[in-house]
Amino acid sequence: MSLKGKTISGVKWTTVSTVTLAVVGLIKISVLARFLDAEDFGLMALVTFVLGFMDLFMDMGLTSAILHKQDITDKEYASLYWINVIFSLLLFGIISLVSPAIADFYEEPELTILIPLMAVSIMLSALGRQFKTVEQKHLNFRYIALTDIAGAAVGLIVGVLYAVWGYGVYALVYAALTQDAISNAIYFIQGLRDRGMMIYFKYREAKPFLKIGIYQVGGQIVNYFNRDLDILLIGKFLGSEVLGGYSLAKQLVKKPMSILNPIITKVASPVLSLVQDDQQKLREKFLSFLNLVSTANVMVYLLVAVFAYPLVYVLYGQSFLNIVVVVQILSAYMYFRSIGNPMGGLIIATGRTDLGFYWNLIVLSIMPVAIYIGALFSIEAIALSLSLTMLCLTLLAWRFIIFRITGSSFKKYLLKLVPDLKRLYRIILRELPTS
Repeated sequence: MSLKGKTISGVKWTTVSTVTLAVVGLIKISVLARFLDAEDFGLMALVTFVLGFMDLFMDMGLTSAILHKQDITDKEYASLYWINVIFSLLLFGIISLVSPAIADFYEEPELTILIPLMAVSIMLSALGRQFKTVEQKHLNFRYIALTDIAGAAVGLIVGVLYAVWGYGVYALVYAALTQDAISNAIYFIQGLRDRGMMIYFKYREAKPFLKIGIYQVGGQIVNYFNRDLDILLIGKFLGSEVLGGYSLAKQLVKKPMSILNPIITKVASPVLSLVQDDQQKLREKFLSFLNLVSTANVMVYLLVAVFAYPLVYVLYGQSFLNIVVVVQILSAYMYFRSIGNPMGGLIIATGRTDLGFYWNLIVLSIMPVAIYIGALFSIEAIALSLSLTMLCLTLLAWRFIIFRITGSSFKKYLLKLVPDLKRLYRIILRELPTS
């Protein structure tokens, strides 16, 4: 199959997977919101924040390095795989040791149990992560889609059952663990059948990947705080109950981006990596992906902002209507964040993870100030401050990243941010262009 055919197939199957996972996620949260308290969602937000941060270290940027490098030997794959496994065990031990300190920091004793329990997901991920990355590199998105959907479906059933049985926040934990266990078990078993398991490790063969990955990890760590620093600070200063409402609002506005962007960006990284040595083609394809992301997201987020009240009422119930304004403001924030996703694919495809790392450092120096200024007034003010800051950063990103890698002019960049309604119509008709 040609690159164009593989791209179209990848987009279609990624669409199926992403939409299905998002719908399953919405159903799960909607059902659980009827059985759980806001405090339960606040605790889960804190647990997810801690484990998501630790998960960045486990990968060490190797996923990005594997996608970037085109010729990888079986011995190199084996060395990289065992690095992931060993680090996952180390991280699980570290998390178990520090969880009491985290619980004391937030004055939430239950975190002492919740964090180590949820940390099991890190070890589960180590089993299947590389096998999934290899399938992504080969543009085998049909297999990835069906596997992820299977895990999400079983996780939904488990979460709902435990919520009905009165397990509270543990319903959220068991649902997440089940989803990770199912999908990674499938990747692991199928990976053994296709590639086998080699007991082999040499640091020398993994070193080139780690050099690429170290900047990626650094960038991801900084970006992680940029993305969820609001969760960290609100949880500390305003408590888990307020954080629970804010977290639900953020999850709601994050859903459109989590549906639309992976459809494009998961395909973009391997596609852009194939043309990384031809700057003109790289520029054209990147700008095309950027316009596609901007077009799809701006239309959806306008709808979310307009229909925020009925969305909150239907999904979360009357008790959470106080977050409607937060949802409306965060819609603008998430739209600007969505535009940054194609840049991540460009950075991975070209191996310029150093630029991503330094850019995220710049963002990290700005975001805490924006959150602090908003925190002086209200939750709504935090959302507004974040939105305005993200708008400014979207414009600055052109000079620091896009121009340096692709040579695109600022005018072309701005024009590609303007929604193309005709293109959106073609997307709906499934006539997605790939150039």
